[in-house]
Amino acid sequence: MDVFVVLLTVCLSGVVSLTLDDLYPYNVTSDDQLLHRNDDGSSSEILFSFPFYNNSRSSAFVNTNGDITFGNSLSQYRPSAFPLPGNYVMVAVFWTDIITYTVGEIWYKLSSNQDLLDRATSDVRSAFTDQTDFSSSLVFVVTWNEVPYYGASGDNLLLRNTFQIVLTTDGTKSFVMFHYYRLDWANGALVGFNAGDGVNSYTVNGSMSDDIVNLVNRSNTGVPGKFLFRVDGVEIQPAGQNITSRYRHKIFKWDICCRKSVKRVNRWK
Repeated sequence: MDVFVVLLTVCLSGVVSLTLDDLYPYNVTSDDQLLHRNDDGSSSEILFSFPFYNNSRSSAFVNTNGDITFGNSLSQYRPSAFPLPGNYVMVAVFWTDIITYTVGEIWYKLSSNQDLLDRATSDVRSAFTDQTDFSSSLVFVVTWNEVPYYGASGDNLLLRNTFQIVLTTDGTKSFVMFHYYRLDWANGALVGFNAGDGVNSYTVNGSMSDDIVNLVNRSNTGVPGKFLFRVDGVEIQPAGQNITSRYRHKIFKWDICCRKSVKRVNRWK
């Protein structure tokens, strides 16, 4: 198995994308941590147990460039197609070159707040009809708030992206949510999952192209901009599908009805 990639999403015409209230809350309690302003930086190691790709991961890092990695931090700013060589175990919500020296913020928190646990439980049960017994015991939320791409200046600094990862588990089963509130720029971003074994991965269609900004209008849950995946098994299972569709070395594009204009940028260091 090399590259297994296809996400069959629904294009939702005539609907409003996520609102800020649809994001899990951030910058509201003492649990919320602000990642230091940086370029290609990472958080310190965050200890928690999370089943991912048939292994229990014991720690994670929040990386500025739109991803979470388990076991090791990652400073790579230019995305490479999955699967990656080496042992990088990754959840990529919008992996590309991001900088927060002057504008934009990255917030993260590990929480067992009951309101958040109840919300995560409800989200999973609604998206996966076979998960009526799931009850969240942990939530990890990371929010990239109004972040620019590296090299943006002048009017281009007004182009901002706001998106979020939510990890939740009951200790055995685990799920990842991607929330896309605002995507003004693409910059070759990659979205998906990497197992860290050089073989298994999952890439969302539209990755590494300008089409990726249309995730704000797409969904596998019926809510535009919201995606859920079960991630504890040997394969990634998207909401609404019993098994991930699999094609070797190809990324298929769907939902051509929801194009929107986007500032094309490919600004690498």
